[in-house]
Amino acid sequence: MKFVLFYLPSVGTYDQTHKGMAGINKQNYQNMLWQVKKQIEAADEMGYWGAAFTEHHFHIEGLEQSNNPILLSLYFGQNTKNIRVGQMANVLPFQNPLRLAEDLAMLDHMMKGRTFVGLARGYQKRWADVLGQTYGVGGTMSDKSEIDMKNNALFYEHYEILKKAWTTDTFSHKSEHWTIPPDDLHFGHDAVAQFGQGMDEDGYIREIGIAPKPYQDPHPPIFQPFSFSESTFKFCAREGITPFALSTCEETLTDLFRVYQEEAAEAGHNFDFGQNIGIFRDTLVLRDGDEAHYHASRGNGFVWPEWFAPIGFNEAFRKKGSTEKMPPKGDYQYLRDSGFEFVGTPDDVNRQIERMVKLHNPEYFLMWQYPGPIPHDVMMRNLELWATEVMPNWMD
Repeated sequence: MKFVLFYLPSVGTYDQTHKGMAGINKQNYQNMLWQVKKQIEAADEMGYWGAAFTEHHFHIEGLEQSNNPILLSLYFGQNTKNIRVGQMANVLPFQNPLRLAEDLAMLDHMMKGRTFVGLARGYQKRWADVLGQTYGVGGTMSDKSEIDMKNNALFYEHYEILKKAWTTDTFSHKSEHWTIPPDDLHFGHDAVAQFGQGMDEDGYIREIGIAPKPYQDPHPPIFQPFSFSESTFKFCAREGITPFALSTCEETLTDLFRVYQEEAAEAGHNFDFGQNIGIFRDTLVLRDGDEAHYHASRGNGFVWPEWFAPIGFNEAFRKKGSTEKMPPKGDYQYLRDSGFEFVGTPDDVNRQIERMVKLHNPEYFLMWQYPGPIPHDVMMRNLELWATEVMPNWMD
């Protein structure tokens, strides 16, 4: 199994966050950069597979201040040697896909292939509806609304453009929202004819291409967090994309993993059960289990009920076939009872992983990290214990 650290990251301590507006405090941000840098440098030495960063905007509260996961990948990647860095994820419908393709290809070169790419649709309306005005789209929780359907359409359009940009020297593309290149684009530049391609004899640009192409061939590994639906798993299976499951229902996970394996086989990808799939959980390991739960309760146990649950993320804990209304918030005990907290002593967590591997055997395990609400020294102890007393039991 490959172990990937997932940083939002949070800015400000538990107490600072409660005072309000922790995200605009400059020293808080500097503290976060220093802490996460030290943590990822340590993780690099300890043999973790990767570290990932999300994309969200306008987080003045400080809870997940991660405007640009590509810049974070570059910053932390430049301070490491072996660990892979990437995004969980770039929100594709709100990006210019050509600019994104270029930026990610540049990052891949700068890291000499130590990168991976995450793609997502975007759900937080506060920032998605503001930044999405460019494309006439907003955030969605997959509710089949008009906004949801447009978001979905743009995701697939932008994905196709991204792939073409990475995998062909030059290309053209026509879809509902894009014409690449625009019709009747006259350039008439002799240098294109002499040193490049894509221009016809009359000087009209018929194809364009990006440079550089990715360092990895044909492109970095692509991940898609966080997947709930069978349709998403089928799409990922056809494309060879790695989906990361958020669900804690064992029956639901089994169904999704089986659908992925079957759909992938039809597309020519012969994966074992669980291969090329990830599972996402909150994680914290300390020698004292009570101490671990105390700190986890002030990390995800604080942020999830206050931020993610009211947005609808408690759906991740729905049991197969259940129609009950999910609680609007919950608490840390609810998260533990739901199976999302891989927290405790090394023995506690090894037993949780043992069951997960026995049932689903995911290739990737995404580990939520909470710098800020959880003190830096605790995070460092956690990383060391995980690397020495948990990871060796489950690494490939």
